[in-house]
Amino acid sequence: MRYLKLFTKSFALELSSELAYKTNFVIKSLSLVLGDFISPLLAILIYNTTLGIPGWSLEQFILFQGTLILISGLTHFLLIMIPYKIIDEIREGTFDKYLIKPYNTLLFFSFSSVNIGGLAETFTGIVLVTWSMIKLDLSIFSFNFLVYIFLIIIGFLFAYSLMVLIAALSFLVVKSEALVSLFFRVLDLARYPVQIYGTGFRFFLTFLVPVAVMSTYPASSLVFGLDYKSVIGAIISVSLFLFISVYLWKKAMMKYSSAGG
Repeated sequence: MRYLKLFTKSFALELSSELAYKTNFVIKSLSLVLGDFISPLLAILIYNTTLGIPGWSLEQFILFQGTLILISGLTHFLLIMIPYKIIDEIREGTFDKYLIKPYNTLLFFSFSSVNIGGLAETFTGIVLVTWSMIKLDLSIFSFNFLVYIFLIIIGFLFAYSLMVLIAALSFLVVKSEALVSLFFRVLDLARYPVQIYGTGFRFFLTFLVPVAVMSTYPASSLVFGLDYKSVIGAIISVSLFLFISVYLWKKAMMKYSSAGG
């Protein structure tokens, strides 16, 4: 409960900070929403001028894109500031103060690193998914939808494991903002269904760096049904990624020598 209280207080502080300049907040939110709608508009253009993505109708592909935007939005809202805050605290020599707080240090940053701007992206993803589900006559009262929600959570955990990994590496490389940029390059691999890639690269995106769980597998499970083999493999891979990330974080904390150490 205390972590939930920490999150609500952090959210309230971040929101009040953003609303101090209401016009700026509205303009920024609108720009984020409009930016996220560019991909669906390009998809409509592609489907109107070409045969589109093999195996995916326009509505199905927009559901796919909406899913990626939704998970990306949740990542921006809840996770993206974790490595940035840790990098800044280490660089400024003020990270030590978090070591004496009555919280687990990683969980403290995990529940207090809110970015309100991510809500606009999350909202866009929900709108796109809802529109696609209506067009495809898909019900929220179905087993496939439950699997879809579960896989969104798994995709979110994969994003979290990458943020923790970047945060752990920031103890070794202080100027490590480039690692966050690398996350977005990894995310680019999820912008198209893995079915369009060759067998080797598909294996890479499913089992080695399971970025497909952030888009392809949630959308596929809802539209086409569950592919047990691929989904179980992706879940195992994400669990392994999360374990390695937390392990490296603990190792980095043990080696941390304090400011000026």
